[in-house]
This record gives sequence, structure tokens and C-alpha cells, in this order.
Amino acid sequence: MRTRTADGSTFGDSYRLLTTLTDHRTDPAHQLVRLYHERWEIECAYLALRHTLLKGRVLRSKDPAGLTQEVWGLLTLYQALRSVMVTAVEAQPGTDPDRAAFIIALEAARDTIALTTHPTADLRHDAQADLVGRIGTRLLQTLHPRRRLRTSARIAKRGISRYHTWNRDQRPRGSTPIDITVQEPTLPTSQDPARKATSPWDRLCQILAEHANQPMHAHVLADHMGLTAPQSRKNLASQLCLWTRHNRLTRTAPNTYKITLADNLTSPLGP
Repeated sequence: MRTRTADGSTFGDSYRLLTTLTDHRTDPAHQLVRLYHERWEIECAYLALRHTLLKGRVLRSKDPAGLTQEVWGLLTLYQALRSVMVTAVEAQPGTDPDRAAFIIALEAARDTIALTTHPTADLRHDAQADLVGRIGTRLLQTLHPRRRLRTSARIAKRGISRYHTWNRDQRPRGSTPIDITVQEPTLPTSQDPARKATSPWDRLCQILAEHANQPMHAHVLADHMGLTAPQSRKNLASQLCLWTRHNRLTRTAPNTYKITLADNLTSPLGP
């Protein structure tokens, strides 16, 4: 992944994404990588629950049942406000939902309840309010600016004042979009032929790499691995089945396997 900064320089590194989302059709690798920088947004949800909705107060109930009821009530209100925020932003195609402010939605909801409680309040007709609601109208009028891309490396928090070490690496504050290149996986041992195979999986990869990853029968693999005892060969057959269930191997025929690569996971082009 490479980042182009405002002064034209570039920096970056290679990263490996480990995930349980293995269906490339519903969860493309490019999309997962681009979403990674938003992983911290769950902290915004905790902030909204604790400081915005509760204003720092503790829960009032003193028994488990009451606490559970309070928590579900807070989560229901939070989800309802978030749903209204998304609906409002969708009225302006191409707008990032993160630009909608949760506190604005909360204050608009409180004002709406106050207007409903007092029928004599000003309820002038508003075409936009009819479309996205009064909460949505307030949100669209107070959208946050576009989020600035941040390129500084992640570091552990320090016990000393952050002002003494801020921007220690002298990285530019402005940046342009990040370039992401997703590389297809290769045979583990083909990247470093000199690496000694220590585990059964490493030995298997080394054997298949030497044979260009051509499908090989379990008996042939056992012979190459030097397994002669019947129990060892049986254990290998069980391990091959387990690796197949975990999508590390592909079964091409009965008891015949090859390593699962990207081309096995990609649907063919054309009709």
C-alpha cells in the first residue's frame, strides 16, 4: 500500500490481511482493505452511548434485569437515530454517511418531541422535512466537512505529553488518496526456497511447489513426506481433509489435492 503526500513524495509498505470473510464475491479484497481504516469507529458508538446519550451518567438500575432493560433501551434509541441519519444522507447521493453528526440528530429528535408536545409551537410546512423528516433536514444543513485522510503510522500511547512528540516523523499533514494493490497469494515455500520446512503444512507446500502445484494423490504425498507407518499415512489423510474444509487445499479428485490459490477462488470471465 502506497500513499502519495501533498508534496509529491510517497511512502508505504506491504501488509497481509487476515480475515474470516473468504467469499471474494460478497467481500472483495479491495473493499476490505479500504474499510480497515474505519475500524476505530466502534469507539464513536461507545462515545455516543456513554457521553452523548447518558451525558456521562451511570445507569440508574440496581439489579441485573433493570440494567439489561436500560441498556436495550439505549441501544434501541441509538439504532433508531442512526437509521434516520442514514436515510437522510441517502437523500443526497454520493454523500459519506460519516459526515452526519450524531449529536445533531439527538438534539433534533429532542426538539421534535418538544414541538409535538406543544401543539401551539411553530410547525411550518417544509417540503424537505416531509421527505427526510425534521431530524434529517437538520442533519443535511449541518453536515461535517469531508474527512481528511490521515497517513501517520500507528504508535502506542505514551505516558508523557503528546505535544513533545507530535509529528516526530515530520510527515506532511495533507495527503492524496491511498493507492492499494492487492497481490494474489503464492505458494508459501516459493517465496523463500531456502526456508526449511518444519511443520507438516510447510513440508506439504514444499512438495507441491516442487511439482508446480499439480494435483497429487494422498498416497504420493505420503511417500514424498517419508511416511511409511499405516497410522501416519492415515493421520495425513485426515489432515488433508481438514485443510480442505478450511479452504487451504482443493480436492480435485478422490484423495487428490492441490493448494488453493486465488485463481481457484475467482469465477471465470464471460457468460
